[in-house]
Amino acid sequence: MRASLSNPKIRETLRELLPKVRKLRREIHANPEQGYGETATTSRIKQFLEEYGVPFCNFGHMTGGYAWIDCGKEHTAGFRADIDALPIEEKNEIDFKSVNPGVMHACGHDMHASVAAGLAVILWKFRQLLRVNILIVFQPAEECNPTGGAKAVIGQGLFEQFGVEEFYGLHMWPELKVGEIAVKPGPIMASSDKLLIRVTGKKAHAAEPQKGVDAISIAAEIINAVEHKIRREISPFETVLISIGSIRTSGRYNIICDQVLIEGTIRSMNPDIRQFVHKRIKELAGNIAAAYRGTTGVTIEDGYAVVDNNRRITEKFINAAGRILGAESVHTDISPSLIGEDFSFYSQKLPSMYFFMGCESEYPLHNEKFLPKESTLDEAITLMAGYFTEFV
Repeated sequence: MRASLSNPKIRETLRELLPKVRKLRREIHANPEQGYGETATTSRIKQFLEEYGVPFCNFGHMTGGYAWIDCGKEHTAGFRADIDALPIEEKNEIDFKSVNPGVMHACGHDMHASVAAGLAVILWKFRQLLRVNILIVFQPAEECNPTGGAKAVIGQGLFEQFGVEEFYGLHMWPELKVGEIAVKPGPIMASSDKLLIRVTGKKAHAAEPQKGVDAISIAAEIINAVEHKIRREISPFETVLISIGSIRTSGRYNIICDQVLIEGTIRSMNPDIRQFVHKRIKELAGNIAAAYRGTTGVTIEDGYAVVDNNRRITEKFINAAGRILGAESVHTDISPSLIGEDFSFYSQKLPSMYFFMGCESEYPLHNEKFLPKESTLDEAITLMAGYFTEFV
């Protein structure tokens, strides 16, 4: 079922606007910029909005900005779109392929930004129908875990300045069909922390291992314990994941290695489990290294927290989405994603809700051939315009 707006004037306005939104998306896609470097992206969004008279303000000391739709109402709601790209060489053969070598919109932020821009125009044109003021945030640097752009946006004081009481966001989701969404109350995306373990041994000739301390052997034992033993210390009903993504060593083939750097990520849906895992990694790494006469240094960088959907506004949104998209297109019996997202910092600050928007890409997020269907723009703007004008 295609998304449907009950107001025929909004439907017609959106129909006329969509070609411009698609053009904007293609321009952003072709000119991707990484976190805190989204200068041209911000300028293009601002230009697009100002063509329709939508007030846009740049953030003072960083890229990105916000559209403020002031209806003179007592209450305010908000919507966020991230705008940064990834360090990936695009492999799609399309007319609007990235022109910036090694940089690509492989996570759909070009779509998010364009949805938010189109939504801002619709809500500005029909602001007399709104029962709340609307703040639309174009956030830089979502991909810059563990710092992320959300904390910087919060630091701007916008939520206090405009009295924002509830906040929304979306993410393109390739596994869902266009026109479908997935959402649930409570935790929906995991915390995401960066793990670094430096193992130090002692060099020796490979033919005389007894004279050295083999950092590679120690690292292998640590990796096995971290990825498997800790899991046995946690209830099987808890969601937790430790993945090692990189191992770097010193030396050469005939030298006992004395330095290994292990890098990985820790994902969890439970703050208490998160802290338990941090503690146990440090204990296990230190004890294993000591048993082999080596040493370790463990650094865990706290990254994004759990994205926790507020029950009240999520249930309100699910009801509205069922009426706009059709109940069969709203999936609520879903498992949380272990992907990290700095929208979590908004959900810690005020009642917030984040959902997954179907875009039917053949390739997954962060893939060099990720390519969401452009018709998703229509569905997403229709959904959010209908929600803000009729249900908030």
